[in-house]
Amino acid sequence: MLANEEFKKGNLKESLRQSFLEVDNKLIASGLKEVAEMKRKNPPNKSPLLKILTEASPNGVNPSSDETLALDSIGCTANVVLVDEARRKIFVSNAGDSRAVMGKAGKAIPLSFDHKPESQVEIDRIEKAGSIITEGRVDGNLNLTRAIGDLKYK
Repeated sequence: MLANEEFKKGNLKESLRQSFLEVDNKLIASGLKEVAEMKRKNPPNKSPLLKILTEASPNGVNPSSDETLALDSIGCTANVVLVDEARRKIFVSNAGDSRAVMGKAGKAIPLSFDHKPESQVEIDRIEKAGSIITEGRVDGNLNLTRAIGDLKYK
């Protein structure tokens, strides 16, 4: 982010937005191979249903094959808080349904909003991009409307 031209200009809001997009671009360019290697070294726990299906498969499922990794459907949510001490401001950027709040006088003050398929702003954006919301999910699958990764939905 520090090399970002908008950051150098002092446009922190745009710099944060561009930084989130840059992470996806790096994943597309070369990061998926790194994620695949990390997943091979430390595979996630399988859900009970996936374990049953794997064991029932006549050929078995090879956890190290690229087909089963489905790297384009791996994603995460994020919150980034940037403190600008000189201007005495904070900038919050988020993707997904991770929520940022600040405590003040015993109350939680929201600093972000969830990117969920129930939001009309998000519905309009998703439909404009050529997808649909089905049963409260993007394309009937993803239950949030923005994320880092989840590249097959971009």
